[in-house]
Amino acid sequence: MVPKVAGRGRSFLGAGAYYLHDKKAETSERVAFAETINLPTNDPEKAIRMMAYTAMHQDEIKARAGGSTRGRKLTEPVYSYSLSWAPGEQPTREEMVAAAKETLKVLGLEKNETLLVCHNDEPHPHIHVIVNRVNPETGIAAPLKMDHLKLSTWAEGYEKRQGLIRCEQRVANNALRRKGEFVKDWVSQRASEFHRWAWESTNRQADRRIREDERLGNKHSSERDQLRRDRDRLVSQQRQRFRDGTRADWRDLFTIQRQEQRRLRDAQRNAWSRMRFFIATHGPEFREATKAGRRSMLRGAVSAITGSRKQLAILEEKQKKERIFFARKLRERAERATATIREKHERQLKELQRRQDQERREMRAKQAKESQAQAREIRDGKDKELFKKEQRGRLRQELKENQADIAGPPRAPRKPTLSDRFQTARGESGQRTGKDKEQPSAGKGLTDRFNKARGSDALKDKSSRFKENEEDIGRKKGKGRGEDD
Repeated sequence: MVPKVAGRGRSFLGAGAYYLHDKKAETSERVAFAETINLPTNDPEKAIRMMAYTAMHQDEIKARAGGSTRGRKLTEPVYSYSLSWAPGEQPTREEMVAAAKETLKVLGLEKNETLLVCHNDEPHPHIHVIVNRVNPETGIAAPLKMDHLKLSTWAEGYEKRQGLIRCEQRVANNALRRKGEFVKDWVSQRASEFHRWAWESTNRQADRRIREDERLGNKHSSERDQLRRDRDRLVSQQRQRFRDGTRADWRDLFTIQRQEQRRLRDAQRNAWSRMRFFIATHGPEFREATKAGRRSMLRGAVSAITGSRKQLAILEEKQKKERIFFARKLRERAERATATIREKHERQLKELQRRQDQERREMRAKQAKESQAQAREIRDGKDKELFKKEQRGRLRQELKENQADIAGPPRAPRKPTLSDRFQTARGESGQRTGKDKEQPSAGKGLTDRFNKARGSDALKDKSSRFKENEEDIGRKKGKGRGEDD
């Protein structure tokens, strides 16, 4: 029997999504059975929501029970652990549920809302226990002190009742603990550290792949945007050149229309002039029109004779149609002029998409090879070797840091003495002979040490200069006495 505490969590919905479904899937094929304790339903989904509701209304439950609502808000109401039997054992559902209830009583959670979920996706039978730490009657959260040791003691007793001790180390550790000694399961701790390291390593690789996908996607998006900007720039330049080339055509059209408006205003002097203008304007149309069209034009002639308002409206409508027709023609010409640019853009875009698809496939293949290599490392146990290597490197680094702390900060360099500065100035530092390296005796004075440092040549030079100075002084004194005499 191996009890393992998964820890505490914040979300019951997240725990239900993990324990009640397959890993990273919506199916529930690995769930052998689920059972509730201290809940008015046997539906695990409803049980999860009820447990979440109880945790959210903790203060109301406390107030209703007469307790204090002060204190820090409970942020981790979910508590979960698992009970695992050895491979080859085949406990019944009743035995698994009974074992889970025993552990709840040992932990002091027999009155709390609990969901039991049995999985069949591992070679060893195991059951997960999801507990609401909030007591549904008092609203007080279970402290869960020493839960690992309590479960370890219970597991030892469970194996003794079975008549087969499967974990001898646990029995020895619990015996030492009963004597008051501190015992820590270093094997389990190293295993937990390794699993945590493997989980973090897997997550880092997954995050790196996600970042690679994002970088490649951003790169491809920027390339498509740049291609679209180049197309828009070329189209805008082509349209601007087309507009500059058609300004003269628009100028001619507006000039013709202004002339027509001027002639119409000049023809408004009397009825006869208006009639002549109408005939001159619509004569060709009258000859080609049908019988109904001619009647309409005759009505227009009568209105022209009676007044000019109708003729102005007709002229404005006619000129408007001319401008629309002319603009449509120019737009068609502009589209034909930019069609070449758009076709070139479509070809470049297809080529870019083909290249980007190739880059994406290469990245997917590289990531797949990395995943396969990681799976082989896990299968061959190389990940454990890498973990041990990193642990050794970390321990060596810690040892160096500890040694540096013990040694203390580096000593400051020794200040040069007077003798050192003198030797440096003389240029004789590091060139002394074995005789020079002898320590001066305590009886010798500063002059002897100075003379020894300078050497015999220096003494000769000094004595000769001293004699020359004495002779010069004697000659000067003799001259002075002769002058006085």
